[in-house]
Amino acid sequence: MINGDHRIKLVLVLTDIVAVYISITVAYYTRLWLGGILDLVELTTGLSDYVYRWWIVLVIVLSILRHRGYGAVATLWDDLVFLSRGVFTAFLAVWVILSLMKEAATVSRVVITLSFIFMIVVIPAVRYGAKSILFRTLGLRSPALLFGGTDPAYSKRIEESLKSEWYSGFEIVGTFHGKQATREIDTYLVPIEYADEEMIKALKPSMKNLIIVSQLPGLSFMSTEVTTFFGKDISLITTKNGLLSFYNKLAKRILDIIAATLALVFLSPVLGLIAILVKIDSRGPAIYRHSRCGQGLKEFGMLKFRTMHVDGDCILKDYLSKNPQAAIELEERNKIEQDPRITRIGKWLRRLSLDELPQLVNVIKGDMSIVGPRPDAPEAIEKYLAEYREISNYVKPGITGLWQVSGRSEIKYDERVKLDYLYMLNWSNWLDFVIVLKTFSVIIIGKGAY
Repeated sequence: MINGDHRIKLVLVLTDIVAVYISITVAYYTRLWLGGILDLVELTTGLSDYVYRWWIVLVIVLSILRHRGYGAVATLWDDLVFLSRGVFTAFLAVWVILSLMKEAATVSRVVITLSFIFMIVVIPAVRYGAKSILFRTLGLRSPALLFGGTDPAYSKRIEESLKSEWYSGFEIVGTFHGKQATREIDTYLVPIEYADEEMIKALKPSMKNLIIVSQLPGLSFMSTEVTTFFGKDISLITTKNGLLSFYNKLAKRILDIIAATLALVFLSPVLGLIAILVKIDSRGPAIYRHSRCGQGLKEFGMLKFRTMHVDGDCILKDYLSKNPQAAIELEERNKIEQDPRITRIGKWLRRLSLDELPQLVNVIKGDMSIVGPRPDAPEAIEKYLAEYREISNYVKPGITGLWQVSGRSEIKYDERVKLDYLYMLNWSNWLDFVIVLKTFSVIIIGKGAY
């Protein structure tokens, strides 16, 4: 009898197969359409010539399996990595097999290539839809238990974080405090602080999945490799600091310049319209320059569309005198939800993060990066000067970052510092790409923007 975990994996395999055939079909008709527009050589093959080559689908599924695409735990971003690697490897394998079988000339190179390009988008999209139905609509997530430990508040925080990650397919149904596992639950999660030798020996023999949980920025495993020496009681956990590589930093800088330049060119009409609206809405300049801490805590003039009244300091002082609770909120978040200084158009600019667009100029000048820690005023970081000095030594502040995609203004300042540390210790170009993608979804939702 197939258990629930295997049934879920079987469904994922079937959805991937459907996505492959969708991609092949779209690629075939795209080639027909391009042939009419670009006057290409007429296709001599039909759609069935690609659909009936079942071994292509088999190669793709096996390649995804090889790259952990059907593993026990995967976030959405993990899946994107696994599936992209699997599809690329399968693309190379398919061409090698076609050449060895002397069939390369019997298929359209454009159709095959377009099929794999579409798969990079279609397979993750179809899989996301399937997982959403399975895990969110039907509630078919696998039950898991979390080790309670001695700090209930810490365990609760981990539990809430894991519960929000529905895409992984696990659901925390409770906690356990002993060292005996029940065979009714396949998955147990243990915070790394409690994962000693005695705990692992007691739990691992009687369970299917033992997951070690880390919530410490320095022990995040975004860029980590695990090596085990067989026959030896030792394993090596190698975590890399990408920001110490000259070539990585050079690549990040080049990507920043290209992205910022293209964005300024394409968004120039929008920038002009916003500037006009700001001037019409309230008196004062459309763009203002504010002193912020950059790399090495060196101050620079960060550009923003003005979203506050020019006499905002007086307005704030009067507001805080009448609303002492707002002073506490300002201390914790360096933000106020109902800020009286913000103009009418400023509320919309902040909600959509359009007030940040002039910072593209700062990126081109080299003051900032597209992705990085949030730049703050010198007086705002006085309590966290030691932490920010270390962070700023390695990376430039960014227009967007982990803070912006993790709750924005709803996050307290000490949590924001931890997120900046997490980014610094685990930076990679892939992490930047994920943050940029999540930024768009956060802007659409508008949560935490004020």
